[in-house]
Amino acid sequence: MKKTSKIQLAGAIALLTAANLSATASAAGIIGHPGPQPRPGPSMQTLSDDGMTTYVVTPEGHFPAVDPFDNPPGSNFLPTVNSNMIDFNGDEMPNTQPSAYGTGDSRYLLHDGPVLTQAVNKASPSDDLDAVIDALEYAAGKNKVDKDAVHFGLDILEGNPIADRAYSGIPVLHYKGPEKAKTVIPICAEHNPCQENDTVIGGNVDVEMIFFDQRIEADTAFVDPSAVQDVPWTITYHVNILHNGIEDFSPMVMYFDQNPDGTRGPFHVSMDQTYFPMLEEGTRYTVKIKESLGKYYNLTYIWGWRIHPPRVQVIENATKAPMGKTLVQWESDVFGVNPSLNEETKLAAIAKIGDIAPAKRMWNILRMLSDHNKKQAKKKSLEHMVADLRAAYLDWMDRTKLPAGVEADPDATITLLYANNTIYGSRQGLSGEGSGQGPASFKGICNGCAHDWTIRPYNYKVTLLNGDHFPHAYMNVDFGGSRGWENQFQETDPTTAFAEHEHAAPSVIEGSETTIVDDVLLDTTPNPAKQGLAIDPSTGEYVKTNDLVFPMNTGGTEEFLQASPRDPDINAEPQFGSGCFFTFGRNHAWPNAGGPWGMIMVPPVGEDGALSMHKVDITYNFEPSRRLRIYQFDPLHHEVAVYSLH
Repeated sequence: MKKTSKIQLAGAIALLTAANLSATASAAGIIGHPGPQPRPGPSMQTLSDDGMTTYVVTPEGHFPAVDPFDNPPGSNFLPTVNSNMIDFNGDEMPNTQPSAYGTGDSRYLLHDGPVLTQAVNKASPSDDLDAVIDALEYAAGKNKVDKDAVHFGLDILEGNPIADRAYSGIPVLHYKGPEKAKTVIPICAEHNPCQENDTVIGGNVDVEMIFFDQRIEADTAFVDPSAVQDVPWTITYHVNILHNGIEDFSPMVMYFDQNPDGTRGPFHVSMDQTYFPMLEEGTRYTVKIKESLGKYYNLTYIWGWRIHPPRVQVIENATKAPMGKTLVQWESDVFGVNPSLNEETKLAAIAKIGDIAPAKRMWNILRMLSDHNKKQAKKKSLEHMVADLRAAYLDWMDRTKLPAGVEADPDATITLLYANNTIYGSRQGLSGEGSGQGPASFKGICNGCAHDWTIRPYNYKVTLLNGDHFPHAYMNVDFGGSRGWENQFQETDPTTAFAEHEHAAPSVIEGSETTIVDDVLLDTTPNPAKQGLAIDPSTGEYVKTNDLVFPMNTGGTEEFLQASPRDPDINAEPQFGSGCFFTFGRNHAWPNAGGPWGMIMVPPVGEDGALSMHKVDITYNFEPSRRLRIYQFDPLHHEVAVYSLH
């Protein structure tokens, strides 16, 4: 992209100043939204003498210390700017404005063409595994093994081709990472496909995804944007909504900044690129999303706000090279370059997954059943094996609790287990007064929350356990608490209309779902369970809230679960979406622990099966954003190894 001239830059800064925004130009570069927010600098990270605990102290936040829940939306909430972002060098970053809030044009600006749909079989891996176990339970009652069911179950777990299944080829066992690397295919002005010396004007990569239960899985974990470093490009998502998979499609892209010498800089900005409702099971939605220049690309975090933290999948920039190796090399060094090449390579790759993982337990039992000798077996032992298979299946279904055989650390805020190249978490669900859940206080929810962090300093203790046969890493990132966040999508929920005045006092928020008058929640939904959330059962009175900006979060997947008024044939207009109350548009991310401040590693499981352990003790010296408090993941094997806390 052509560099912004000094005259253009001066004009941009003048506009920002007139709007009382904080962007400033200096000899060093642009600082202030929509340019990069001030960079906090490194956290202080030290290792205990015994090597078992990493202590982290973050820099002091530069916003005033304000509890964003008692005084919403908090001091780190940034005024909305209707423009693209600007990098440190003053260059505009195309395709970095998700919507045009407050201008009368509420379209999703990053959709490239209409959203297309087609019918698919809605059967999910969990549906079919459940049916497999049903068949095996029935057969075990007759002292038999249904070998067809066994082989079908192994095909599901291993990601072997399965006819008439949208999930065919996407395994439950996470060993195929090295095969999930794709390259952005360039688009040229002169020829298609491009030829030597052609002018690259764009590019595209296709991603196949499945949504079901707690999970998002995909055929793509890495994207190489080398061919589109200086031009915008697109990702075309083919999203298959399977049984129990309805969701709003929300890819959140993260972009790097640029250094003055044109090399990759530190974290810059992240943004929800859309909130498109996908509310029909058995439907394949094709959504093409515009990206900025390839040189800025960090990763895309596809998350499901209805069932989060577990519902998430990440696509990384394949060219990133922590500790001197690309992310694809890190994956290949564990699982091999082509794990699916033959039976030997597949078994070697699956062997890297720890036996504590529920998916691996299912695989081990099915393998034993496959070799089962009817003459030597007793009916009781066969029934016990199938009962263990059912228990492993139920453990696999829920990533928000630790699987059988794993105990939580009572002294930790949360215990996380690396197993099957993903993360299981366990934290006591919070409920009642003081839980921070407002009208949802009495549901007793939120293993995925950190409600006790409201104001600095906050001490967070995580105990990391590794059940896999390879090292995992830990990284912790802030999404706008320290550097600021912007809520461009306040209009995206069509069920809620805001009063047309500045929301500096208790607001009247009216819609088909919820009405708030003078701090009192009045629920007008026909859903009796949701209506009950408005009443405090201990007093029989309406629950009061001091939320001045957002509609209430009723804390469950039933919230706003309805299609929004749009014509899908006109590029999804009017494009109000059905995003949740905390859709936050853009945020300025920053690493808290691990990564650039020093890799935090968790050794492999012991040869005797003993889980390895490392503890991380973080002191946060800033307030969280209301949208997401804690983002934590494995930066070396990122795809589904994520466990964020709200």
